Amino acid sequence: MLRLFSKQPVTRLSRTKLSCLNTKSFSTPARQVPVSSKKSNSLSAVKPWSELSTPQKVVAASKTTMNLGVIAAGVTLTTAIVYYITSELFSSQSPTSIFNDVVDRIRVHEELVQILGEPIKGHGEPSRNKRRRNRRIASQEVEDQNGDAHLFMRFYVEGPINQGTVALEMIKDDKNKWQYKQLYVDVPGQGLPSKRIYLERQ
Repeated sequence: MLRLFSKQPVTRLSRTKLSCLNTKSFSTPARQVPVSSKKSNSLSAVKPWSELSTPQKVVAASKTTMNLGVIAAGVTLTTAIVYYITSELFSSQSPTSIFNDVVDRIRVHEELVQILGEPIKGHGEPSRNKRRRNRRIASQEVEDQNGDAHLFMRFYVEGPINQGTVALEMIKDDKNKWQYKQLYVDVPGQGLPSKRIYLERQ
């Protein structure tokens, strides 16, 4: 006898579902990386001091000493730099302050203003090279046979008309402050004899 089978609707799977099935059927579980070594390293790194071996204690102590030495050196260097900058900029007895004071006096000196012109600038060396001109002003401090301290300084000034060489000598008084002994500017004559103009003379 022939059996009649009822026709049942066949559902079609979309391409997306088929690809998902294929992927699931061939996928394998992710391989886990053992973390025992990482845990052991991290645990050993945070061991208390009492559990460290003698070589480990030596290494740890050396690292600590080195770090403290670097910090101490940095603090010392920073303190020295701050002290130097403060003494140079804010002390009226520093060579930088004395240089600025002399240049200000030259700028208001009537005869020098007429000879040099305005504005008048002061610099370390008679050169057109900006680096050389901006070098620190050379100064020298010496003691005489009586033990008195003398400060000698030499630099250059120039204006639109002419330029000159500044020579300075100062001596310390009983209050340990610098006092002018002599201060003058030598100006070339440009065909005429050079001229020396005194601002201080003792």
